[in-house]
Amino acid sequence: MDLFLQILLLLATAKLFGELLERRGYPSLVGEIAAGIVLGPSLLAVVVPNPTLELFSDIGVVALLFLSGAEMNPHAFLERKTIGAATAIMGVAVPFAGGMLLGVLLGLPYPEMLFLAIALSITSIGVSIRILVDLKQLTTPVGTTIVSAAVLDDIIGVFLLGVLSAVTMQAGAPVHAVLLSVAGGIAFLALFIAIGPRLLRGFFDRARKTETHEMVYSVAILLALGSAFLSHFAGMHYAIGAFLAGLMLGEGIRRDRVLFDSLMDFGFGFFVTFFFASIGLLFSFSAATLLFPVLLPVILVAVAAKILGGFLGSVFFITRREALLVGIGMTPRGGIELVIASVALTAGLIGTELFSAVTVMVIVTILAAPLLMQRGFSTIPGADTGD
Repeated sequence: MDLFLQILLLLATAKLFGELLERRGYPSLVGEIAAGIVLGPSLLAVVVPNPTLELFSDIGVVALLFLSGAEMNPHAFLERKTIGAATAIMGVAVPFAGGMLLGVLLGLPYPEMLFLAIALSITSIGVSIRILVDLKQLTTPVGTTIVSAAVLDDIIGVFLLGVLSAVTMQAGAPVHAVLLSVAGGIAFLALFIAIGPRLLRGFFDRARKTETHEMVYSVAILLALGSAFLSHFAGMHYAIGAFLAGLMLGEGIRRDRVLFDSLMDFGFGFFVTFFFASIGLLFSFSAATLLFPVLLPVILVAVAAKILGGFLGSVFFITRREALLVGIGMTPRGGIELVIASVALTAGLIGTELFSAVTVMVIVTILAAPLLMQRGFSTIPGADTGD
C-alpha cells in the first residue's frame, strides 16, 4: 500500500478509535494502540512498520515529553524530588530482583536472565505521561511523583542498558562501555541543568522579538528537537532532553496561551498519535505465542513487581491509596523495551520465545495501566478524570 495512504489510514483510524474509547470513559491512547493492532501485521496487515512511521513515532515521543514538561510547574516537580528518587530506586530494584528470580525459576541462562531483569525494570515515561494527560492528573501529587520517578527510572535504565550491552561485547570492552554510557548521561544532565535554562530561554525570548509571527512556534519546536538530540547523543533516551527543555521553557510557553494550545493541538493531533499507533503495529504474535510457558509468569511479575516497587517507594510520603496509584502508573513498558528485545534477539542473547513474551508483556502493560489508573483515580476524592 502507498505510504501516504498508510499514514492517512493509520491516523484516521487511531483518532476514530481514540474518540470512541474516550466517549466510553477510557483514555484515548488505548484506542490509538488498538488501531495499530487492527491495521498492523497482527490482523489486517494493511499498515506495516517502516522508517517513516518510526520517525513520526520518535518525534511523537519528543513532542509528548516536551509538552508535558511545559505543562508542569518545575517548582512542584522539584518539591517531589525526594519521593521521586525513592520511588524510582524501588521501582527499578524490585522488578530487577523479580526478573532475576523468575529467570532462576525458569532455568534461563544468565544472559537471558539479565535481559529479563532489565526489561522488567524500565518504565515507559511516554506512556505514563500520556495516561496522566488523558486523565487530567499530570500536575497532581500522584502525577508529579510518577513523572519524577519515571525520569529518574530512565536514568537508572541508562546504566542497566550499559550493563546489558557490555554482556554482548568482547572481553576487555565491557567496563569501558558501561563507564562511557554512565559518564555521558551524568555529564549531559549536569551541563544541561546548569546552562540549559538561561540558554534556552535566551533563544526563546529572542524569537519573540522577531518580525515573523510564527517564529516563536518554530523556535520552540527546534529547541525541543535539539534538546532531544543532545540527550540521545549523550547516550540517554530522546525523551529526557525533550522533557527537560519543556520544563525549562514551560513558564514562557504557558504565558502565551495561543502558542501553548497550538503546540498541544499539533503534537497530540498528529505525532503523538503515531507514537501510540506504532506500538500497536509492533504487536505481532501467533496462537503459538500464547502457549509459551514463560508468557504468563513474565506478565504477572512485570505488573506485580512494578506496582510493589512504586508502592514501597512512595508509601512513606503519601497515602496508601495514592502510593498504589503511583505503582500502577509505573507499570507501562514501551518502545525502549522493544528496542532492547530486538537488539538482544539479533545479537543472539535471547531466544524467540523470551522475545515474544516480552513483546506481549509490553502491550499488556500499556493497555492495562490506563484502565487501572482511571479506576483508581475515580476512588480518590476530588480527582476529576474527565468522565
